Amino acid sequence: MKRLKNFLVSFSNQNIFLEKEYIVSFLSYLINLSLFLWNCPQKSETTIRVFDRNEYYTVHGNDATFIAKEIIKSLNIVKHIGAGETKMPSIALSKPKFESTIRELLLVRQYRVEMYQNKGGKGAKQNWFLAGKASPGNLQQFEDILFGNNEMSSSVAVMAFKLIGNSNQKVLGAACIDVSERSISVCEIADDDQFSNVEALLVQMGPKECIIQANDKSADAVKLEEVIKRSGILITKRKKGDFSSIDIVQDLNRLLKNNPGDSSALPEVDLKQAMECVAVIIKYLEVLSDESNFGRFRLSTIDLSQHMKLDAAAVHALNILPSSTDGSKSMCLMNLLNKCRSPQGKRLLGQWIKQPLLDEQRIGERLNITEAFVNNVLLRQTVQEELRRFLDFSRMAKKFQKSRATLKDCVRVYQAVARIQELVTGLEECNDEHQPLITEVFIIPLQELMQDFTKYNELIETTIDFDQIENQEFLIKPSFDEALQECRESMDQLQQKIPRELNKAASELGLEAGKTIKLETSNQLGYFLRITRKEEKKLRGKKPYITLETKKDGVRFTTSVLRRINEEFRVLKNTYDDVQSKLADEVLKVAGGYGEPMQILSDVLAKLDVLVSFAHVAACAPIPYCRPKILPKEQGLIELKACRHPCLEVQDDVSFIPNDVILKRDEQYFLIITGPNMGGKSTYIRSVSVAVLMAQIGCFVPCEEASISIRDATLARVGSSDNQVKGVSTFMSEMLETSSILRIATENSLIIIDELGRGTSTYDGFGLAWAISEYISTRIKAPCLFATHFHELTALADVVPTVRNYHVTAMATDNCLTLLYRIKPGVCDQSFGIHVAELTNFPLKVIEFAKRKAIELEDFQDQTGNFTCDVDEEKSLAKKRRSDKKEGDKMIYKYLQSVAALPIDDLTDLQVSEQFASFKQDLLEKNNSYVTAMLSRNIEL
Repeated sequence: MKRLKNFLVSFSNQNIFLEKEYIVSFLSYLINLSLFLWNCPQKSETTIRVFDRNEYYTVHGNDATFIAKEIIKSLNIVKHIGAGETKMPSIALSKPKFESTIRELLLVRQYRVEMYQNKGGKGAKQNWFLAGKASPGNLQQFEDILFGNNEMSSSVAVMAFKLIGNSNQKVLGAACIDVSERSISVCEIADDDQFSNVEALLVQMGPKECIIQANDKSADAVKLEEVIKRSGILITKRKKGDFSSIDIVQDLNRLLKNNPGDSSALPEVDLKQAMECVAVIIKYLEVLSDESNFGRFRLSTIDLSQHMKLDAAAVHALNILPSSTDGSKSMCLMNLLNKCRSPQGKRLLGQWIKQPLLDEQRIGERLNITEAFVNNVLLRQTVQEELRRFLDFSRMAKKFQKSRATLKDCVRVYQAVARIQELVTGLEECNDEHQPLITEVFIIPLQELMQDFTKYNELIETTIDFDQIENQEFLIKPSFDEALQECRESMDQLQQKIPRELNKAASELGLEAGKTIKLETSNQLGYFLRITRKEEKKLRGKKPYITLETKKDGVRFTTSVLRRINEEFRVLKNTYDDVQSKLADEVLKVAGGYGEPMQILSDVLAKLDVLVSFAHVAACAPIPYCRPKILPKEQGLIELKACRHPCLEVQDDVSFIPNDVILKRDEQYFLIITGPNMGGKSTYIRSVSVAVLMAQIGCFVPCEEASISIRDATLARVGSSDNQVKGVSTFMSEMLETSSILRIATENSLIIIDELGRGTSTYDGFGLAWAISEYISTRIKAPCLFATHFHELTALADVVPTVRNYHVTAMATDNCLTLLYRIKPGVCDQSFGIHVAELTNFPLKVIEFAKRKAIELEDFQDQTGNFTCDVDEEKSLAKKRRSDKKEGDKMIYKYLQSVAALPIDDLTDLQVSEQFASFKQDLLEKNNSYVTAMLSRNIEL
C-alpha cells in the first residue's frame, strides 16, 4: 500500500493542471487496475493477460513490453502509467491489431492468453473478471477472434501422458483429443529409455499442447518432459488427482456418437491409463461444458504400426514442416506440396505428411488418383477451380452444432452445396483407367451427399428472401409467415408515402428533388431530408420543418408528417424484426441437424483437394515428377534414377544436378559418401529420404524412375548444433539421436547419417563412426546413407560385403575448386578443406601454413611409408606456383590485347576462329602451369 500511495502522490503532482473531476476519475481507474494486477494470481512468463475495454484492448507490465518489442517491433507504442517505482508500461491495441497479436501468440509462439473484462462498473468500482483463456491446444473460447476472418488451416489437438512401470520396462498411457475434429484417440505403449515411441507418437499426432503429471520428479518423468520439449510442444502440468477416470464411462456416454448406450463395453475403456489421460484432457478443455459436443466425438485406438515412424530429428533434418518462426514463408516439403484450395485440404495434408502409409494398397490408391489428375490437365484445373469455391465445412458444421450460425451461414452452405453438381460433372470427365476408382472414392459419396442436402436446400429456398441478398441482407421471406407478410405490406405502404414528402418539401422550398434536396435514412434518425448549408436560409421561419442537426455535408431536417411516418415505420420494423428473429431461430434449429453431412462433405473434399494438390506439384515442377513403383518391404530395394531434392530445385537461380541411387538388400545396402564440404553429400542423402517419404504419402517423386520398398521408419542424424538452454552440446545431441536410431531401427527402416563423430576428437569420432557403421551394416542390416569426412571409414567396404563407397566429384586446380555435384562410385582421393578456405579469401600466409601442417600430420600418421613429403619441397612448389601465376597473368593480358587488336569486321568467322586457335596454341607452347590449368577447364580467354 505504501508503493500505491507514493504512486498516487507522484501522479497527482504531475497532473495538477487537469480538472479535478477528470483526475479523480482517472486515478480511480488506475487504483482499481493497479490493485487488480498486484492481487492477481501469479502467472507463468508464457502467459499474457489482456484487458477488454470494449472499443480497444490494453496490456500492462512486462506483457506490454514483450508484445511491443517482439510482436509489434516498436517500443514507441508503450506508454508509462505513474512514475518512480510504480511506473508501469502499458499499450493499447485496436481490434485488428489485437486479433493479429493473439494469432501470433497462440498459433506461432505457443503462448497462453487470458482475457479480462469489466462487469460494468466505472472508476474505482470496476470489477475485472476472467472472461476467457486459451492455449495452443485449447482455442475454443478464442475461435471467433482467431478464425472469424481467417481460415483454420491446421488442426489443434491436446495430448496427455501417464507414465507407469519400473526402470526395466516403461509403459505409458496416452490420449489425444482434437475438439475441432471431434476425435478422441488413445493407446498404451511400451517404450525404451529414450522414449522413442513417444517421440514418434508426438510427430504422428501433431499436438499443440501436452499435459503431464505435476510434481513427478522421477528420472523417467524428467526424461519424458525433455522429449516433449525437444519436439517443440507446450507443456501443461496437472495434479495427480486430475488423472482420475472414475466418471470416464459416464462422460464418454455423453460425448460419443453412434454409442450403443454403455461405453464400458468399448475395448478402449479397458486401457485404464489411457482413460485417465482422456479424463484430464476433458477437464482441461472443459469439453462437457459445451452441450454441442454431446454425441459428436469419435473414439479410436492409435496404432503406431499403421504409419511410417518419424522422430523429431528426421522431421527437422528433412525439413518436412515449416518452422514456427518462418511459417508459410519457409521452403519446406509441407509448403511445397500445399497447393490446396480449401482449409480442410490444408489440414489433411498436414496430417498425411506426418503419417506416411505402410499399406501398399492404400498407397497405390492415392497414386492412382494422383496419376489421373496428372494425366488430365483440364480435369485438374477444373477441379481446382471448383474446390476454391467451397467453404470450410468442418468449421461450419461445428458452428451449426453450437447454435452460433446465422442466416448468412445458411445461405453460404446452400450456395456451396449447389456447387457439388459442378464438381461431380467435372470429375465425370475423367475417362482413363482410373475412372472407376474416382467414381467410388469421390463421385458416389458426393452424389449421396447431394441427396442428403435435398431437404436442406428446400428449407433455404422456401424461407430465405433471395431478393434481399444482393443488398447483403439475409432475411426470412415475408410470404413464409402470415404475420410477417401483413407487417411487410404495412411497411411498404408507409415507404410509398415517404417520397411524397420529399416532393412536397421540394416544391415549397423551391428546390430540385434528388439534387439540392435529398431523402436519406439512418439508424438513429430514420428517414429525413437534407439540404446543403448554402440552402439553409430557406428553412428559416418555415414552421412545418424541424431541423434535426447540422453537419458539414448539410442540414438534416424533417416534417411532422415524415416524423409520424417514421414512428409508425419504427414500430412496424420492431415487430417485423421480432417475428423475423423467431422464424430465423426455427430455421437455424432445423439447419443445425445437418452438421454431420457437412463434416462428411468436408472429409471428401479434403481428400480430393490433397490429391489434386499432389498432381499439381508433380506436373508443374521444373522437371515433372514420376510415379514411384511401390514394392513390398521384404523386397528391400530403393532404386531412384536422376533423383532431385524437390525443395531445392524450385528455388530461383538453382540448376539442380540429379543423381542415381541403388540400395539393394544383400548386395549394396550401406553407402559411404565422401567428398568436399558444399559438394552435395547432405543434399544427396536428404533427397533419397524425402523421395521415400513422398512415395509413402501417395505423391509422385522428383525422379525419372523410382522403385521403392515400403520403409517402416525414416531415422536421421543430420546436422550439428548446440542447445545451450537445455545444456546439450553438439556431440551429446548427435549421440542421443544415434542411440535412438540403434535402438529402434529394423531391417525395413531407412537411415541417413551425416558427419557423425566430428563433435569430439578425431580418434574418438572415427572409432564411433566405424563401430556404428559396422553395427548398422552387419546387425540391423537396414539401408543406410552415411556421409562423412573420415576417409579412413571407406575401408569398411573391404570388411562388409554390402558396404559401398561413393563420392561427390570436384575438380581442384591451383587456387580454384570447382564442385560438380555428381555422385560417383569410389573413394574421394583427397581432402578439399584448404581449397574451401581459399575460396573465402583467407590470408595467404594462413593458407600456406595450413598446407604445411596438413603435410606434416599426414606424414606423421603414415605408418606404412607409402607417402612421404619434404616440407622444403612443398615450400619450393608453392613458390613456383606463385611465380607461374604472376607470369601467367602477364601472358593473359598480352593475349587480351592481341584479341582487342583483331580487325573483326574485316575477317570471316573461319578466320576469327583460326586466329583464336593460333593465340591459344602460342599460350600452350610457353608451358605455364597456371595458364595450362585454365585452358584444361575449357575457359575461353
